Parts: sequence; C-alpha cells; structure tokens
Amino acid sequence: MTVINRNMCIYRVQSLLFCLFILMTRFIFPNDVFAQGIRFTGSDEPIEGRTSVAFFSDAVPTFHQAFTIDFDLQLPNNNTIGYIVRIKEKNQGSIFNLHYDKEEGQAVFRLNEEGKTSLITMRIPLKYLIGRHWFPVRMEYDLQKEQIKLQIANEAPQFAAVPLDSPYSPNVTFGRSDYMIDVPSFSLRNFRIGNKEEEIVFPLRESEGNKLHNASGEVMGKVTNGTWLLNDAYHWHKHTVMHSSSPSGATYDPKRKTIYYFNRDSLAVYEIQTGVTRSTRFAAPCPMKFKLGNSFIDHEENRLYVYETYYEETYTGPTVVSLDLNNFSWRIESNDYLQRELNHHASYFLSDSRKLMLFGGYGKMVYSNDFLFYDLTDGHWSKLENMRGDSILPRYFTSTGRSEVDQKIYIFGGMGNESGQHIVGRKYFYDLYTFDPTTRKTTKIWDVDRKENLFVPARGLVIPDSNWIYMLGYPEHLTHSFIKLRRFAIHDGEYEELGDSIPIYSDKISTHANLYFDPHLKKLIALVQESDNDIRSTLTVYSLDFPAISESQLHAFPGPGPQKNIGFYMLVLSALCIGIFVYKIYRRSKQAEPVAPLSDRPKVPEEPQINRIYLFGDFTVVDRGGMDVSHLFSTRLQQVFCLILFHSHNTGISSNLLTHLLWPDKPKDKAKTSRGVAINNLRKVLSELDGIEIIYEEGHYRMLFESSCYCDYWQLKELLNEDPAVLSPKVLRILERGEFLLGMDDPIFDKFKYEIESMLIERFQKCIIKSREDKDWSTLFRAAEALLTIDTVNESALEQGLYALYKGKLEARAALFYKRFTENYQRLMGEEYPDTFDVMWHRTVQ
Repeated sequence: MTVINRNMCIYRVQSLLFCLFILMTRFIFPNDVFAQGIRFTGSDEPIEGRTSVAFFSDAVPTFHQAFTIDFDLQLPNNNTIGYIVRIKEKNQGSIFNLHYDKEEGQAVFRLNEEGKTSLITMRIPLKYLIGRHWFPVRMEYDLQKEQIKLQIANEAPQFAAVPLDSPYSPNVTFGRSDYMIDVPSFSLRNFRIGNKEEEIVFPLRESEGNKLHNASGEVMGKVTNGTWLLNDAYHWHKHTVMHSSSPSGATYDPKRKTIYYFNRDSLAVYEIQTGVTRSTRFAAPCPMKFKLGNSFIDHEENRLYVYETYYEETYTGPTVVSLDLNNFSWRIESNDYLQRELNHHASYFLSDSRKLMLFGGYGKMVYSNDFLFYDLTDGHWSKLENMRGDSILPRYFTSTGRSEVDQKIYIFGGMGNESGQHIVGRKYFYDLYTFDPTTRKTTKIWDVDRKENLFVPARGLVIPDSNWIYMLGYPEHLTHSFIKLRRFAIHDGEYEELGDSIPIYSDKISTHANLYFDPHLKKLIALVQESDNDIRSTLTVYSLDFPAISESQLHAFPGPGPQKNIGFYMLVLSALCIGIFVYKIYRRSKQAEPVAPLSDRPKVPEEPQINRIYLFGDFTVVDRGGMDVSHLFSTRLQQVFCLILFHSHNTGISSNLLTHLLWPDKPKDKAKTSRGVAINNLRKVLSELDGIEIIYEEGHYRMLFESSCYCDYWQLKELLNEDPAVLSPKVLRILERGEFLLGMDDPIFDKFKYEIESMLIERFQKCIIKSREDKDWSTLFRAAEALLTIDTVNESALEQGLYALYKGKLEARAALFYKRFTENYQRLMGEEYPDTFDVMWHRTVQ
C-alpha cells in the first residue's frame, strides 16, 4: 500500500467518525470562533514572498457524482488583484481558477477554465463586500451534469457547463500556484470540501508553522509565506505612533473607524482600516486651554467634545468645547467651571439622555467618589445627590463602561481609601458595581481580594455580553511597565489574562490608556497616550482581534496529536500498523545516514532534514525524527530559548538577568520557581533533538551546539565573521525564510534584532563596494537587492541596483525593481518617492 493510499484510507474512515463532531461544532461554535484563517501576501511583495496554501499537498481526496468547496474571503485594502484559488485534477485536462479584479468600484470575480475561456463573471459593489469584512464563496461541482455553480456573498448563483468526469480528485491551491504568480492580498477562513458521503473541514486555527491540519488534527496541506490570523487575537498589532508638542487628547470613533488625536492647533485623523493618516491645522485654534484633553464623541451631532475640570492658575475661559467632525471648526459649549481636580476619573457619555457622567478622580491630596454630570443641552455641571444602594469608596484610576446586553453602567476598581484623604495611604480595589442613573442606585456585585501583581484599570470597560468584562490594566507605580488585557466574569469575579502585553511609560499624571470595542470590525482598540513632562505627548494605536485569546488557546490547535477515539483506532489498525512499519524503516534510514567528520564540513551544517532550528521566518524546530515540534514551544519557552541562545557566543546569560527580563514583577522566590520550571521544560523539549544542550556554569546559562544540530541564527553569526566583502549564498538562503524573530515583538529582543540588521547592512554595503570595484554586476545587483530586504528605503541600494542592471544590460528588469522600491517607500514613509523612474534611470546612466 502506498503512503498516499494509506493516508486516503485514514482520513476517509476518520471523516465518518468525525461527521457528528463537525456538525456539533457548527452549532456550538459560531464561525468567527471556530474558524480563524490565513492572511495572504499578494503581488505587492516579491514573488518568493507571496502566499501559497496547498490543501491536500500529499493525499488528494476523491469524490463521486458531486462535491462542494466552501470558504470565506476578506478582500484586501490595497490595489492587489489576481488569482484567489486554483483547482486541478491530475487525470483530467481542465484546470479552473477564480480571479479577482476591481473595475469602477466593483469587485469582479471571474471563474476561468485556465488557458481557454472565462466561464462566469460576477460583479459586486466593492464597498458592500469590504463593509461585510467576511463573505462566503461556494463552488459546487456536479460531475454528472458536468456543471459548476458559483455563488459569492449570497448573490444569485451562476452556472457554467464544463468538461468533468467522475470520480474527481481536486487539488486545491489558494494564492500562488506554479506559474500563476499574480495574487491579491486577501484573507481566507472556514475552508471545507465534501459531499453527502464525507466532508473535510479545516478550522485554520493554527498559530504557527507551515502545516495545514484538518478538524481532527491531521496534516493535510502546506502553507508558504502565510500569516495565521489566530495570532491577531493574541498579539496586539501596533498601527501607528503620533506626536504632539502641546497638551492633547485622543479618542476612537467606531462609526467612522478613525482615531482623532488633537491639540488646540491641529488634528491628526488615523483610519484604522486603511492605515492612512491625515493631518490638518485648524483655521482658528481651539478657544479653550488644554490641560488633559478629556474627550468623547456625540454621534447625534457628529461632534467631538473636549472638557477640562480644573486649572492650577486662575482661568476664566470656556471649559467645554466641541469640534465639528465635518468641517473641523470649534464651538464653545460652556463656561461652567467645576474647579475640581479629578485626575484619572472614570467617564461615560450617556447618549440617550445627552449627559456626560464622571465618577471618582484625584486632586489636591483628596480622592473623590462623587457622581458628576454635564448636560449637553443646558451646558451645566451638576452633582448627583441622594444616592441609594451600596456606597463606593473614594478612588481614582477607576474605569466604567456600559453593557451591550442590559445597558447597565458598570464601575470597576481603582485606588483610594475609606476616608478619601491621600495622606492616610491608598489601597487597590478590585471590585465591581452597577449604577442606574435613573434610580441613582449603586449595587455591589463582587470584591476580589488580590495581593500580587497589582494593577489599575485603564479607561474604558468593554462589556459585549452578559458573561464578561474586558479591561486593560497596568502597574501605575512603575515608570516602565506593560499593559495587559484581562477579562473578569461578571457573576463571580474570576479572571484570566488575554493577549500579549503593551509597553507603557507611566511616570506622569497625564499618561493614560483607553480601551474601545468596535463590534463591526470585531476588534479591541487601545490608545496609549504617554508624556514625559505633562505637556508634549505620544499616542500609540494598537488593535487586537475579538474575541481575544490566552496563550494556551494560541497553541491549543492542533494539540499534541490527532484527536482520535478507540473506535477509529480499531477501524484503521491495519493501516496504522503499515504506517508505523514504513515510518520506522524511514527513521532508521535517516539515522543510518553517514555523517561527515567535523573537519570535512562547516562548523554549522547546512539545513539537514533533522535536528534544525529556525529563527528567521516562523519559529520552527524539527526533532531527530524529522517531526516539527514547534508547537511544544510556548511563547515563554521561545523567549527563554532565544535569550540563552543570543548570549551563548560569550559566557552566557546570568540567572539574575534572565529572571529580571522575563519575570520582573514577580517576588524573588516565585520568579526563581518560574525560571526553574521554564528551564526544565526547555531542556525536556530540546531533548527531542540531537546536538544541542543547555549547560549552567558559574551562574550562567548557555547553549552548546554540535555539528549534528543546525540553527540558522548560529550559522549566520559564523558566516558574518568570515570575509565581510563576500556575498555568501548561505546568507541569502537564510534570509529567504523571512524576518528575524518574526512575530516576536517583545522589546527585550530589540537589541538583538538591531545587532543582526546592523551586521547584515554592513556586510551588504561592503559587498556593494567590492563588486562595483570588480565590475561584478550580478553580485552588485544581488547585494543591493539583499540590502533592500533589510533596509527597504535605502536609496543608495536603489541606485546601485539600477546601476548593476544598466551595466548588465538588463534594463527590462529596472522598472520592476524601481516599482517595488517605491511601493515599499510609500507604505513606510506615507508619501510618494520624490524621483520618477525616468529621473533615476537618467541619473544612473550618466
């Protein structure tokens, strides 16, 4: 029995056993939870960097009479067009593809019989599809009628008569396929294929690696240059950083999907979907003096309100103003002056009553527990009297939000004390209250006694359902710390941390963070506004896909192995025995392969098929049996591994430094325990490989490599110590895998990323100089191209690359080389490259 036939037997029998499982998951899990997906890199990147997703790359299923292909698409926000999916059958001549284009505001989908004719053309308003974000696509193959039915986004289906035979074994590839290299930058999820007899479902819930797993966890395909969307629900995406030299404010508008960052003189508008930033100076400056720039949006009038409650000096001007978001003109709303310093108060705009509610705050050594209201109709402030229910102790750094389900106002946590006097000392609160503005009643829900890892909530609670409250929190008593997303159970206060962390500099009173939820985009938006002098500020915009996930959920699929039951084992026992037999022979043959003596080979071997570690591109580890064990490395284990590795060229990393970098907020004894557990787990995982060992000497950890284990980072360091003017093919091969420490954005690795980039840039610059002196035009071009992979807007590399193409009489490639550079330049710099191709080419040939 061949390997392909054995795999076919396994998944066909398994598909029957998991039919009930698949049906249950559709009812239990909504599509947005069950399926995550893959983001495709399209034609705005070099060919070798474009995405290809090949389902059934090893064993292709066979269908009789009919089958259906279903998937969801999300269109790109850029101008890329091309082939979305390609279906071919090795024993039948016809190949079919689905092509995407844009014409006059329409999304144009064409189902083609490749190389022959266009079978179906569907035109759908582009704005409609982008507004939906995700939309379904269905392709039904009727093998008896020899017909394909195409339906997109619930539009009326169209049919095409095509030559089809039964049985049919579809080889399905999304994105780049063979010589079909034009690819749009789309996203894919919910892929499934089948008929009444069997259905194969791909949850696409992987977070790393290049393997596609079906719902039962078996590998059935391959991903090249894809980005797993599940990571977007764990890793905060940093969109942009903006600056203001004067006091400023910021807010998010979920209706327009924009962030407004403003001071008295100007406004920056950032579009979260497109990444475009627009700046404008006001025709007349804001008439109110800014101190903290507290703000909210009234969507009824489409105005952004800004208010201040206190000034240190004597002040007689307006205290509430509003900005017209259509023409960006200011209007004075009120001169009513609270004269109360309320730093880090909680606020919520009650749109139904057109009132702004404030609670808590700190100033003049006093904590507040007053409810204050600003009425947009009459322009006056008032204090709520005759409160009922449970008393809330005076506090600041408190947060509030409104439930989307029961419309209750929730108030969470903060810092303060019973007396309200700062001199008495303060304590952290982790309690939850509801507040009814109509009845003036507050009700305590719970109070969590928390002694460790103290934090205060950032502004804004997100309450999307009746079960959970989401909030950002950070230890405000530390100058440099990290913001974490947490969710608390509304009924009992149980909580968990979600996502990774966001750095924050919280040394000044005006520093703060805001959390927003956009139900349409299904994203959490975080605005982090930092100041080092309470005057100038920096605003950083982040987003996280919702629902957010924990670290364990990030690595939960496909799990340690296929999810099979006893019945399945019994049904395919014979096939598994054959498979084990074949695997053992294969493994023995691999282990029996002769290994050249160390003297006859480089210090670090060239990518053997076993015992290899990649830090460029996706973090990948392959064990001694050729199995990908990357999933055994949690984010924390990856961090420990990298920190030890990066220090291993010297004496290693001290246990104290390792603890400080990874567990800075834990007590010394608990941090030591966490470090010990992490080191033991790392040693256990690395024991699956030959030729690598962690040793501990004189208080330092370091790694020892033998020739049998390959690590791309380790080899690159060796190569960069050789002749600096030689462009080594081995270096280029390492860089082809992708970015160094892809997806590992923790600031502790910034130093090492910078070191590698600096060494590579220096190497490529020396290669450019030498190859130009030697008139080696081919090497000159490759060195310039390599430099641009590291420093994408290096104008010198552009000039040298064009010069090499001119000297090598390859003018036809020059325009494409220039185009790729200018596209990257515009994406990174936010503006068009100033010199046209003709100008650059003329300058080159002179």
